[in-house]
Amino acid sequence: MSMKNEFHNKLLSSMVDVGEPRFNLAHEKLFQIIVDADEILGLAATGERMLGQNEWESLSSVCDELIAYAKVHFAEEEETLASRHYPEIAHHRTVHNTLIEQLNEFQKKVSEGNEKDLKELRRWMLEWLLNHVNHEDFAYAQYFTALKTA
Repeated sequence: MSMKNEFHNKLLSSMVDVGEPRFNLAHEKLFQIIVDADEILGLAATGERMLGQNEWESLSSVCDELIAYAKVHFAEEEETLASRHYPEIAHHRTVHNTLIEQLNEFQKKVSEGNEKDLKELRRWMLEWLLNHVNHEDFAYAQYFTALKTA
């Protein structure tokens, strides 16, 4: 197992269980898409070499997939939170909208083929999902757990 795989596995294992198996699976799928992007970004971010045209196209395709999947997952999550009357749904929706805007910005930078932003983009890409799941999504998990035990 490579160090990179160990690093990715460590990140994945630090994602919390949000109490909804389908959302946990969706988070893992999002993470796998991010790993696909990270494997391409890692080539350029380490300074080993410049990305070739095929890698830029692959990265753009991965970004498209990530945005599309995130939108579907966010909609499903928001629908569930609304149906359960989660009091922080408006905040959660705003966070989701901001994340989609950030992903669109990321995609724009990729489409411009801008190497200078890749280290920052790579760091953000690895952090956003983990931070979102472990803070925003964990908040609804705790809320629903408290309701069940009340």
